[in-house]
Amino acid sequence: MARTSDSSGDDDAEDGTDGNTRVEGDGNIRVGSDGNAGTGTHDGSEGSDRDGPRVAVETYRVGTDATPAEFLAAARVYARAVVETHALTVSVSALEWEVSRRAKRRAGAVRHRDGDPKAVVLAWLQFRNRGWRATAATIRHELIHVHLLNERDDPSHGSAFQRLAGTLATHVRCDRFVDPTWWVRCTDCGAELARYRRSKLVREPDRYRCGECGGRYRVVRADDADTDG
Repeated sequence: MARTSDSSGDDDAEDGTDGNTRVEGDGNIRVGSDGNAGTGTHDGSEGSDRDGPRVAVETYRVGTDATPAEFLAAARVYARAVVETHALTVSVSALEWEVSRRAKRRAGAVRHRDGDPKAVVLAWLQFRNRGWRATAATIRHELIHVHLLNERDDPSHGSAFQRLAGTLATHVRCDRFVDPTWWVRCTDCGAELARYRRSKLVREPDRYRCGECGGRYRVVRADDADTDG
C-alpha cells in the first residue's frame, strides 16, 4: 500500500478535524487547536547551535527565480551532502524527486510503498515564499523519514525522528508558508484553526466544539480577519 510521511501540521482533512477530536454526547465533534502550525520548528540553518558535522546550506543555494528543474537539481545535490555528512541510510539517486505546485500546508513528503521509500516531494510554494533555507530544512526532514523507513520501517515523527531532527537541526512540524483562506475561531477562548479549503469544519462550524474549552466556532475569511471585531 502506498503511503506518505510528511513535513507538516495536519492538512485539512475532509471532516475538518486535526487529530485531537472527539464526538460529544449531543453529536457535536470536539476539535483541538493546532496553534501556529506545529512544534519543533527551525529557521533552516543546519547545526547553527550544535557542535558536530554540518553542511553549509548557502553553498547549495538557488534563488527563488530558479526553474523547477534547477530547484530539484540543487535539492538532490544538497541531499547527497547531508546524507554523506550524517551517514544516513539513504540513496538519493534511487529516489524520485518531485515538486508539488498544489501543496499549501505540507512542505514535503516521502512517498513509500510497504516501507520502501519511492519519492521525495517538495512544496514549490514553500520555496517561492520562504526561500532556499526553509526548503533545505524540509529536505533534511524528509531525509530523516527515508533513513528511518530504511532502518526501522518507521514513518512516524516519534522519538527516533525527534532525536535526528535535533542532530540535523530541522523541524518536526513545519511553519506555515502560505496564508490560510479561512480562520476558524472559538467564540469563547479565541483558539484559532487555519483552513486552506472549504472543509466540513468551514462549511458547518456549528457541528464542532473547541478542543481547548468546548466553545463554539465561527468562521472568518482570512482577508477579513484584520478588520474583524
